[in-house]
Amino acid sequence: MRLTLDHLVLGTADLSRGAAQLTKWFGVEPFGGGEHELFATHNKLWRIEAPHYPIYLELIAINPAASPKRSRWFGLDVPSFAGDEIAAIGMVARCEDIAQTAREMGPDHYEILDLARGELRWQFAVERHGYVFPSSTPNLIEWQGAHPLDHAAPQGLELQQVIWPSAMALALDWPCSVVPSDDGEFGFRLANGIGQTIQF
Repeated sequence: MRLTLDHLVLGTADLSRGAAQLTKWFGVEPFGGGEHELFATHNKLWRIEAPHYPIYLELIAINPAASPKRSRWFGLDVPSFAGDEIAAIGMVARCEDIAQTAREMGPDHYEILDLARGELRWQFAVERHGYVFPSSTPNLIEWQGAHPLDHAAPQGLELQQVIWPSAMALALDWPCSVVPSDDGEFGFRLANGIGQTIQF
């Protein structure tokens, strides 16, 4: 079982306002985004470089114009954002065989969903018993063909560091340095194109 970091997830109450704020901080517009009909959410995406491999950053929010067909992912059924707050709410680990990986991480822990948007097709493993983050059993993804970064040029953003709870062992090939946190904290630090750092 080899896991890599596919993407980091930020949440906010209003996607338009949140995306405008991140664009101001990053100095670059998102390269993509769209809607998730099943969950009644929508997102914006930025490409992030890192020392070992690139990932992307997802900003996600409830889509007020849609109704969910099941419980929302990333705990968004019970959002707790204060005003225009943007908060780190998740990470998604990429694997090559999601069914096998899910079994190894807990036979009753995950439900595997088949999802699609445009040319993108993927399988996604969500928790059966409620969303908890951070966790030693993160959300899993297996892309089937195209990946969001396939046609996304570098945007001048770099992942410098991830903070991960030391008590939660996770066999993941991180793309950058990882600092253990003894108090259960999760976070990460980015640098924009002019060298400014942004901490989440």
